[in-house]
Amino acid sequence: MGIAYKGRIALPSLKKIILLIITVIGSSILLIRHYEGISWMDSFFMVIDSMTHAHFGNYPKVVETKLLMVFLTIFGVGLLVYFISFLVDFFLSGKLMEAMGLRKIEKEIEQMKDHIILCGYGRVGSVVGSELRGNNIPFVVIDNNSDLVEKLRMDGILAIWGDATDTSALKEAGIDRSNFLVTVLGDDSETIVAILAAKEARPSIRIIARSGSEGMARRMLQIGAERIILPEYVGGLEIAQSIVHKQLGKTKGLFSEEDFENK
Repeated sequence: MGIAYKGRIALPSLKKIILLIITVIGSSILLIRHYEGISWMDSFFMVIDSMTHAHFGNYPKVVETKLLMVFLTIFGVGLLVYFISFLVDFFLSGKLMEAMGLRKIEKEIEQMKDHIILCGYGRVGSVVGSELRGNNIPFVVIDNNSDLVEKLRMDGILAIWGDATDTSALKEAGIDRSNFLVTVLGDDSETIVAILAAKEARPSIRIIARSGSEGMARRMLQIGAERIILPEYVGGLEIAQSIVHKQLGKTKGLFSEEDFENK
């Protein structure tokens, strides 16, 4: 939907195959009925006869129908064989469960409102996600690491495999119903593109972004980010404050050996 989102893999392909089969059978029935002047059921039997070699005993009278049945015999049989092999692979490889899982996640996201979209789930993003989850704040993760997305979904976190700089991924994450977008991609150029894409998809979205430099942070503010986080600055400030106020070990974000042993 564990599941790595690598595109809509199973059901759309199945739908295309079924649509192609229906189109071939339907159009063939219409042509046979037109050329042979027989009933719908007899026309249907002739099509199935050609595609499956069932030998119902109905044979064409006109050249056009004979050519059509030759086509169905060659192309139709191959199409049915491919369809059956696809179904076998679909069920045996677990793609059915994967597709069902994807649909479940899509429905959950579609029902979300006023949630947060978290772009990137690396070192900073995982901390943000942990805090949001700990405070029961609904959020959806967008990340381009399929293995990570699979792991997140196994942990019960709604995650989409995709590019946060792509408006289609943002829309799939429900940006039209979201209040905040947090982008912690780690690359300032990608962050800028993600901000622009988010503003294009939803101009009123409030954006918090991570930046690696003050210069890039100013650009992000200019194009629509509301708040910018500079991890190095925040980390240095925490260290300085802990020393000035003599709160070493008590300040959130500073860890002792005991803290790591308890993790």
